Amino acid sequence: MLEIVAQLINLGLTNQSALLTKARRYRAGNCVYSGEHMLQVIRDNAQGFFAWLIIGAIVLAMGLFGLSSYFDDTEEAFQAALVNGEKVTVRDYQFAYAAERNRMRQMFGENFDPDIFDNQIKNSALDNVIDNALLIQKATQDGLFISDDQLAQQIHSFSAFQEDGTFSKARYQLQLDQGNQTISGFEYRFRRGLIADQFVNGIINTSFATQEDIALTYHLREQQRELAYLTIPRSKFKDQVSVTEEEILSHYDANKDKYKTEEQLKLRYLELSAISLMPKVEINETELEDFYKEQKDRFIVPEERRARHILIEFGDDKTKAEEKANAIAAKAAAGEDFATLAQENTDDIGSKTEGGDLGFFARGVMDENFEDATFSMEPGEVSPVVRSSFGFHIIKLEEIKPSTGKAFSEVKAEIEAQVRREKADKLYFDESERLANLAYENPETLEVAAEELGLEIKTSPLISRRGGAGIFGNRKVIEAAFSDEVIKENQNSAAIETNNNEMVVVRVEEHKLAEPRPLEQVKGQIKTQLENDKALGLAKAEAKLFEDKINNGESVTELAAEKGLSWNEKQWVGRNNSDIASEITQALFSMPRNNDNITKTQGIPLNNGDYSLLAFSGIKDGDIANITEEDKKSIANGIANASGSDSFTILLESIKADAKIEKFMSNL
Repeated sequence: MLEIVAQLINLGLTNQSALLTKARRYRAGNCVYSGEHMLQVIRDNAQGFFAWLIIGAIVLAMGLFGLSSYFDDTEEAFQAALVNGEKVTVRDYQFAYAAERNRMRQMFGENFDPDIFDNQIKNSALDNVIDNALLIQKATQDGLFISDDQLAQQIHSFSAFQEDGTFSKARYQLQLDQGNQTISGFEYRFRRGLIADQFVNGIINTSFATQEDIALTYHLREQQRELAYLTIPRSKFKDQVSVTEEEILSHYDANKDKYKTEEQLKLRYLELSAISLMPKVEINETELEDFYKEQKDRFIVPEERRARHILIEFGDDKTKAEEKANAIAAKAAAGEDFATLAQENTDDIGSKTEGGDLGFFARGVMDENFEDATFSMEPGEVSPVVRSSFGFHIIKLEEIKPSTGKAFSEVKAEIEAQVRREKADKLYFDESERLANLAYENPETLEVAAEELGLEIKTSPLISRRGGAGIFGNRKVIEAAFSDEVIKENQNSAAIETNNNEMVVVRVEEHKLAEPRPLEQVKGQIKTQLENDKALGLAKAEAKLFEDKINNGESVTELAAEKGLSWNEKQWVGRNNSDIASEITQALFSMPRNNDNITKTQGIPLNNGDYSLLAFSGIKDGDIANITEEDKKSIANGIANASGSDSFTILLESIKADAKIEKFMSNL
C-alpha cells in the first residue's frame, strides 16, 4: 500500500486544492471565455489533476479514516453539503480532506501540526468539494462528457493498477477491495473528476500573454537600482550605553504581562485506542479460512492473455467493412506478418504503432465476444473475423500468463493481522461510544468509566497551552483541557478523538494560574533589551548625520572614515543580489520609483540588530533586447497561468454566486 500511495502522490494528487488556492490569490482579470470555440478547446484539454485527486485521495483516506469509515456507496447517510440540490456526501468530503491534509503536510514538512491546521483543512476541503461539484454541474450543462473508452484508458494508465507495466484487472479489484470501494462507485467518482478536469484545463490553458505583457514583466524582473549604503553595527555603542536599576524596575512594572509564567494544568485522563484493544480480540481458525475463501481474488491472480488485433470499424457500410476484415484475416491465416498487417490496416489508433499489441489482460476487461474468442485460442493462433460493438476484429494470441496465487498457509499471518485489526476497530467503535457516554453521564469523575471499561487512569506532568509530548501535543486535547467546562466547572472533558481510532477524556487535577515572574528572574533579560534599544537609538542618530549630508548633496566618505565606518559607494543592484543583506535589497526595491535621479534615503533596522542607511539614486529597467527565447517562454507561461487562474476564479465565483449552497458542518 505504501508503494501505491507514493505512486499516487507523485502524480500530483493534491493539484485540485493547490489550483483553487492559487486561483483565489489572483485579482479579477478581464478575460471572458464562452461559445463553441471555448467548448472545443475544453474538450481537447483533458489532463487529469481533478481525476488524480480522486484516485489518490481514495488510497490516502484509507490511512486517515480507517476501513470502517467505508461502506457500500448506497449506504452513505450523511451529507457534508447540498449544492443546487445535489448531495455532497461526508465520504466525498473525507476524500478532499485527505488530499488537503497531505498537501499541507508536503508544504510544511516536519513543521506540519495537523491539530493547528485542522479547522483550516476542514474549511478548505469542504470548499474544494463544493467547488468541484459546481464545476462538474457546469461542465455537464455545457455538454462535456467522458466516454467509456476514455475512462478505461485513464484507469489502465495508472501504475497502481498495473503489473509488469500492463493493466491488471485483478490488481485493480484488489486495490478497490482494500479501500472497500466498488468498481461502479470508484469509476463514477473518477469520471466526474475527468469531466471537471476537462472544464478547468480548458479555461486555464486558453489564456495567453501579449508581447507587451512579456516586455513589462521582463523590465521589472531585470530592473536594477543604483545604491550606496552604510551599515552601523549596534555593537559599536555597546560601551556607550548603560541601564540603571530604576530603568529596569520601571520597564518591569510597565510590562509585567510580558514576563508572566505560563498557566499550567496537571491532568488525569483515560486513553482508549484500537491498538490497545487488539490483545482482547479473539480469532479462531475458521474465521481466517472463511476470510480467505471470501477474499480469494485478492490472493489469486487470474489467467491473463496477450493478444494483437486488427480493428475494422463499421463505418457507413458494414458489409464492405466485413469483407475487408475477411480479406485481411485470409492474409493473416496465410502467414503474412500480423504486426505489419495491423500497422497498415487497423482503425485502432491506440495500438496501431504497436502492431496491434494490446498487452496482457484478464477476463472482464474487453468486449465479451472479443474475450470469448481470445480465451479459446492457443498461442500463435489467428482467429476468424470477430464482431464486437466497435467493429470487426482479427485476433492473434501471442502469449498466456497462467493463473497464480498463494495458499492459505502462505497468507495466514497477513489475514490474521487484518482480521484482528478490523475486529479491534469494531470493538473500538463500541467501546469509544461507551467511554463517551460514561464520561458525560458521570462528569465529576473518571473512576466509573475506568472501572466499566477496564482502563487505567493516567496522570500528566504540568502542561501549558503550548502543549507537551504524546497526546498533549494534540491541539484538540489542549483546547479541551483549558476550556471553561473543564477548568471552571471542574467537569470531565468531552471525549476527544485524537487520531484515527484513538480517544481521550481529561479532567483537571491541579491548576496553576499564570503570574508575574519575580524581577530577579527576568532582570538580565530586561537589561539586555534596554541596552539594545539604547544602542539602536544611537545608531539611528548617527545615521541621521549621514542622511543630512546626503540630502544636502555633500560627500559622506570622510564622515564614514571619521566614524570608523565603511561607506559602500554606488553600485547597480538587481532584485536577486546575494552580496547584500536581503533586508537591504527588499527595502531598496520597496522604495518609490526614482525617475529624476535625485538621491533618496531610507534607514532600516536589520534582523541582527544593526542599522543601515540606504541612498537610492537611479533606476535601469531590464532591456528587452537581452531576453532569451527560454526566458520569453518562461515569462509567457507564468503570465498565461496567472491570467488563466484569474479567469477561472472569476468564473467560479460567478457560478457560486448563482448557486444554492448549504453546509452541514456538524456532520464533519
